[in-house]
Amino acid sequence: MRRSWILLCVWSAWAAVPMTSLAQAPEGTEQQQPTPGPEASDQRQPRKERKGLPSWLKLGVELRGRAESSTAFDSASEDRFYLNRLRLDVAVEPVTWVRFFFQGQDARAFSLDGGPHEDLQNTLDLRQAYVDFGRPEGGWHLKAGRQELAVGDERLVAADNYWDCFGQSFDAVGMGFEGARVSVDAFTGFRVQPSRQRIDAFDTGSRISGLTAQFKTRGEGVLEPYILWKRGSDTLDLMEHPGHRDVLTPGVLAKGALPHSLDYNVEMAFQRGHVVADSISAWAGHWELGWKPLGREFGLRLGIEYNFASGDKDPANGTHGTFDDLYPAGYNKYGMQDPIAWRNIRYPAIGVEMPVTKRWTMYGGYRLFRLATIHDGLYPGGDEYLVRNPAATDTQVGSQALVSAGYSRSHWRVYGGYGYFFAGAYLRQSGYPAALRTAYLLSSLTF
Repeated sequence: MRRSWILLCVWSAWAAVPMTSLAQAPEGTEQQQPTPGPEASDQRQPRKERKGLPSWLKLGVELRGRAESSTAFDSASEDRFYLNRLRLDVAVEPVTWVRFFFQGQDARAFSLDGGPHEDLQNTLDLRQAYVDFGRPEGGWHLKAGRQELAVGDERLVAADNYWDCFGQSFDAVGMGFEGARVSVDAFTGFRVQPSRQRIDAFDTGSRISGLTAQFKTRGEGVLEPYILWKRGSDTLDLMEHPGHRDVLTPGVLAKGALPHSLDYNVEMAFQRGHVVADSISAWAGHWELGWKPLGREFGLRLGIEYNFASGDKDPANGTHGTFDDLYPAGYNKYGMQDPIAWRNIRYPAIGVEMPVTKRWTMYGGYRLFRLATIHDGLYPGGDEYLVRNPAATDTQVGSQALVSAGYSRSHWRVYGGYGYFFAGAYLRQSGYPAALRTAYLLSSLTF
């Protein structure tokens, strides 16, 4: 075991490799990608003009390496691997109102026990390729092609660059307007499915459309109402009847500062539509309050939050109650140690973020998970549940603790942590008594 950990650290240190969005642990109990901005959304482009290149051409490189050791719900054995990701960006601006952007990606994973990690391979892929019409300083714009989409804090529609090895992109068309205090965006498209192909195909059964408006409020506050529409085929309901789904999701995100060094982050969404023959009636919410006890100018922050996503109380009654988290960022909350989706779940959480020096930040957090209803399943991500056990006598899924630290210096970032998930009564009664352990060391470089 000791020899494996030495190898794990050597691999990650040797990579010295990057991820653009790993600036530092973002503020808040949930570690979310900063939005909007080039590191977290579809606006990610090389910004620097480089010597020897014409002003209309910009290039960028992102290198990232992550070494990880983890266990899964269904296995007590450890999976140790190293993931390398390379992204090459090219932006061409022949005139001020037309921009072309291309991003190539090569993601490969290697087991530290020998051989490639087959589930995490996506070699030589064209991840983004779009044309953007409009003035970069604001006003109207139109974007068409393979691109990133991100709504709010990425709980429902996400670029998912922060931890995911591939990120998430869409073949889509979007139109928007950006003003001094308000911006509006509309889009429609299909999620791209990572595969072994040279150019990944989009999934015709994963259409997503949306209309969002973002209003700047007092200080750095944001109010963002939105409405999203997901249409999917090849769907099964909880009774395993096949069909398709239409999910309409209106919601709103609000975040900003309060008096006495307090801040808030609230998001609520409701859903209507149908899954196969069942009508949908579902909702979810995130409520977070943060406090900087030493004042806003100091980085120490304490946070408390509560999260809820409805489940289906009776799969046979003709009403589908499971909240659908659409296409979210899968690992934005607690890094790689975030094994449960925003579906049929409720949990409080506490966290602390503490800058140690100008470049070092430490973070710690704790969450306690329970099912929203015992008649639905436990979802690790997507539509498929890990287990469904209506005969269980307790809804407690388990509890989770995480400690991590991050270092930031110019274009280089290092981030590492350890998470431990204690199985609760529901998991033990369902045949999953083992704890989950995840340790990771990530290094990133951008230039």
